[in-house]
Amino acid sequence: MLKSLSLESFGNAVASEEAVPGGGSVSALAAGLAASLTAMVATMTLKKEKFHDVAPLMTEIREKAASLQNELMDAVDQDADSYRQVLAAFRLPKSTEEEKAVRKDAIQAAFKHAAIVPLQVAQAAVKVIKLAGQVAHRGNPDMITDAGVGVLMARSAALGALMNVAINLGSLKDRALVEELRQKVEETRNEVIHKESEILMKISFDGLLKV
Repeated sequence: MLKSLSLESFGNAVASEEAVPGGGSVSALAAGLAASLTAMVATMTLKKEKFHDVAPLMTEIREKAASLQNELMDAVDQDADSYRQVLAAFRLPKSTEEEKAVRKDAIQAAFKHAAIVPLQVAQAAVKVIKLAGQVAHRGNPDMITDAGVGVLMARSAALGALMNVAINLGSLKDRALVEELRQKVEETRNEVIHKESEILMKISFDGLLKV
């Protein structure tokens, strides 16, 4: 499993001549790490008595971030598997009309799955952005940059995953499904850009440099 590899091994796997792991798995990993950072900031805030008034919120954020971390780390392998299913579908026999029909259906099913997996990653990454924004605003201010990195990582993960959704839409024949997914891509993309801008306005470099 990819998620069980060491950092060095995973990096080498991405850099290899193999098609997987690729951008989809990297996006899932980036979002998972963003969730990890968010959970860390919430946990470290809970350790300080002076933040007792936000303890219930930080506990809730920590639990949600941990759940998203697990979901997104699993998606590292799920994305790679979805692409392998596409490759396997193209390798199916096509000597007879029946085989061609089976192959065609398998290809369409594989591309649908390959579009839905990164969409789920992007949607989970949006949740991470929102949680990271909360810990940046309400958590320990000494860790605001950790929360900021979480926002940036989740933002890149979401947009990267949405790119993978978009590229797979061109291979789908179900026009109704294509339109539904295209709309979700646009809605999610707009939400990502809006939330990132909103949060980062509160984590300005100018403010940090004045410290």
